Amino acid sequence: MSLRKDLFAVLFLIVVFPLSAQTAKLLTLEKSISLALHQSYQAQLLKENLTTSRMNLKAARAAFRSNGELRFSSLPNYQETERQTALAGGGFSFDRQQFMNMQGEIYFNQPIPQFDGTFSLVGVFQRFQQFGEYDEFITTGEGLTRVTRTDPVDFAPQLRLQYRQPLFTLNRLKTGVKKAELGLENTLQSYTRSQLDIVYSVTTGFYNLYRSQQQVDIDSAQVEQSRSAYRIGRLKYQAGLLPEVEVLRLEIDLANARNTLEASRALLERNADQFKLLVGLAQEEEIRVIADITWTPIDISLEKAMQEALARRTELHSDEINIELSRLNVQEVDAQREIKGELALRYGIFNRKDVIADAFRDFNNDRSVVISMTVPLWDWGRNQAQVEAAYASLRSAELERRNRVDQIKQEIRAAVRDLKSAQMRVEITQRSTELAEKSYRINLLKFETGDLSSQELALEQNRLTQARTNYLNAIIDYKQALADLRRKTLWDFEHNRPVDIDLPEL
Repeated sequence: MSLRKDLFAVLFLIVVFPLSAQTAKLLTLEKSISLALHQSYQAQLLKENLTTSRMNLKAARAAFRSNGELRFSSLPNYQETERQTALAGGGFSFDRQQFMNMQGEIYFNQPIPQFDGTFSLVGVFQRFQQFGEYDEFITTGEGLTRVTRTDPVDFAPQLRLQYRQPLFTLNRLKTGVKKAELGLENTLQSYTRSQLDIVYSVTTGFYNLYRSQQQVDIDSAQVEQSRSAYRIGRLKYQAGLLPEVEVLRLEIDLANARNTLEASRALLERNADQFKLLVGLAQEEEIRVIADITWTPIDISLEKAMQEALARRTELHSDEINIELSRLNVQEVDAQREIKGELALRYGIFNRKDVIADAFRDFNNDRSVVISMTVPLWDWGRNQAQVEAAYASLRSAELERRNRVDQIKQEIRAAVRDLKSAQMRVEITQRSTELAEKSYRINLLKFETGDLSSQELALEQNRLTQARTNYLNAIIDYKQALADLRRKTLWDFEHNRPVDIDLPEL
């Protein structure tokens, strides 16, 4: 029975452990970046912001096109009031008056963006009814005839073409579209910059996770080395070739190696959870990253990096857009207290009859030309202060643009230095790792033959582990420094080409 249980346990380990390993999602750097750019929280937020700006521009441009609306200004309008009438012999009489008005209007408008004016074709139909008896005088062949009407109803159709044109003022229609276009362009610059930040964050997180994975492998190798040395030490102790204190030291080294390995495993799990959150994967999903840590030294020219950064950095384009928006804001604020005028032209026909069929015959002309003007007198310096504040904002935007150039120059100098330093460290630590591995193999043979103490072997083990860790850190620092320079210059120095960002289709 015990043998059967043992066999079942062995089969369980053989079958289940490989199956569980197969369920882990294998991620390369390219796949991780693709996941983050499509399903991470930051990427989705970027796309929504871009959609907002594009729809704002679409709405602003739609203001250039014709539009129509149907209005019901009275639906209905019922009133009951007192009417004052002067009597022939002096004095007044007061009568109760009731009426109900119903009116609908239809507008077809065509904005004129070049002049900020609007052409409109307007149709109006009104039904007006009074309640009670009223005397009216109408003209007939016999002269004026008095007619008494009960609850009279009048119908009044109207059709007119009108044009309204602001005078002496800012073209706000064109200004609104210009601001929307600049807003979209600014959002596109921000979108590009944010996507590069996402790519860099994913790259950094990817290599940090890979570092954790490799550190677990390095620490596991040290545990195996310590276990092997402890096994050899116990055999030599049992043969009387090694003092007990040496075996105790080897056992302590093995315990320390196991402790370090457990700490590395905990760090690996923590980095994996952070990376899954970064790229938009479920926390329950098992992942493992696969990295290509081969490298080729790159000759980075500081002048080339500086030139590409100053020509391509999206922050500089955003600063220029902010300066232009500040100039538009100065114009808008200044226009609040300028002399404003309006020209209103109207030409149409109208009629008013008590029979609806007659109301659509024999129309009368309806014409008007109106020029109005508003002249500001005083506001106790309110607008002047607003204009000065707008100019201050403009100067701040220009100062920020100049300061940004200096910041970018400092960033590029530091990024190039970091990359060159990382390349030198990779070359040094790669050679150190090769020497440490060779030295450990030689000293392990010496320990087996009794020519090396356990303490000296432990130092060799630590030296090899440190060399491997230093090389791992150096190659990852090099990869991250290269990604940082790529983000800050928008130039891919590995392939000698510009960095392209694909904008989503809306």
